[in-house]
Amino acid sequence: MLEAAAVFVVALVFFRWKLGQWNGFADYDGHFHLMVAHWIADRGLWSDLPWLPFTVLGERGPDHQWLWHLALVPFTAIADPAQALAWAAAVNGAATAAAATFVMRLLGVPAAPVFAVLAMTAGVSVPARFMMLRAQNIAVIYMLLAVWAMARSRYKTLGAIAFLFLESYHAAVVLLPMALIGCAARSFEERKAIVTPAVAVAGGMTLALLVSPWFPRNVEYLLFHTLFKTTWPVYGEQMSALVGTEWHPSAWSNIWRLAWPAHLMLVAALAGLAWRWRREPGFRPRTDTLVAIGTAALSLYLYHRAVRFAEYYVPLAVFAAGLAARDVELSFPLRRWRTALLAAWALAAASVGVAAIDRVPLMPPDYLARAGARINETGGPGEMVFNSLWSDFMALVWWAPAFRYINGLDGHYLAYGNPARSAIWLALLDGVADDPATVMISAFGARFAVIARQHGKLAEQLMGNPRAVLLLTAPEGWLFELR
Repeated sequence: MLEAAAVFVVALVFFRWKLGQWNGFADYDGHFHLMVAHWIADRGLWSDLPWLPFTVLGERGPDHQWLWHLALVPFTAIADPAQALAWAAAVNGAATAAAATFVMRLLGVPAAPVFAVLAMTAGVSVPARFMMLRAQNIAVIYMLLAVWAMARSRYKTLGAIAFLFLESYHAAVVLLPMALIGCAARSFEERKAIVTPAVAVAGGMTLALLVSPWFPRNVEYLLFHTLFKTTWPVYGEQMSALVGTEWHPSAWSNIWRLAWPAHLMLVAALAGLAWRWRREPGFRPRTDTLVAIGTAALSLYLYHRAVRFAEYYVPLAVFAAGLAARDVELSFPLRRWRTALLAAWALAAASVGVAAIDRVPLMPPDYLARAGARINETGGPGEMVFNSLWSDFMALVWWAPAFRYINGLDGHYLAYGNPARSAIWLALLDGVADDPATVMISAFGARFAVIARQHGKLAEQLMGNPRAVLLLTAPEGWLFELR
């Protein structure tokens, strides 16, 4: 525990230092998440999300990251919003490093802190993603804990992990294939069919859905997230513009280039296990090692399907490597050359991700701040803002949280929740409406329109429309009042 606490402190200092060097934000998702935490602090534990009434969320939207948002509430006590965001992100990242250290030490991984650091750095995009205030951090923690619970046959604990995971993030569905991998590994070890891991996970997730105050709407939301959202490539180029680039597929060549240290560690793990099996034909890897290797392979497939899953693959590949190192008995006390080799590799592999932190493209810290201030000044709570760029929602709700918006979180939220309005929204963006101001008012009840720079044609149409008054021109785009 002291070892994990030390890693937490070091990681916290490092992350907070690097975040302090950023003059901007890698994305605005953290703004939305901290705003939800503010909403919980003001309205109570189970607070509906009111900002996207036309989307799958509806007027009283379920919060699928409720437990994680609840954990962010203490940061709302920090008066300076920029400081609150930075500290929340730094603690979120440091907690992941500490949890990885703790779980690896419980499972007997040699040099657990070293492997924990590599789990967060052995890939180009990984450290920066863990520095974002997003729920992938808590997902990795739950996944590591699930492997520990399966390894120790703690099936009640596994069910509790599944329950808490789903209350924290819809990514909990990844526990289902992980549990099947655990069933296969345990069945192989005991030479009989074992289904308890899958039963425990299914039971915990079912309970999480049933006890939610949003039941049964939370079930629809889960299906939307795991089925509709993941099938966007079927709908072609137009639908692909409605999801963030992090959900776009990653070519195998890019996967190799961006995460080669993690690949080498996973290959070394497999080679080490094969080496010991060849020397000792009776040798068998432990259950947790098999589960970790299987989960790493699963996350590699997910990484190929979507760029963002680097944040799962790299930690799990390193985790599997650490468990394999334990199984082939590369444990301390190590010979000097082994220690030197591990230290040299750790420095080289970690530098891949750490060096990339300073190359992350940043958005300005005051993005859409002027538009939000003008909306607050001119409008009233609950009025509708037409946002032409769905990704602008996360910044707009930070600056003007009393208002409601057309689309956000991902563009297909509106496509699923209200296909007719989604078609109108897309048509407006293409500039095909003769009277866009009237359409915005009649179809959406919009009082304001925030038009992004890439929708300049729509902005030109509104400038010549008597029902639209230009309130603001900014680098991000234009703000109109609709009358």
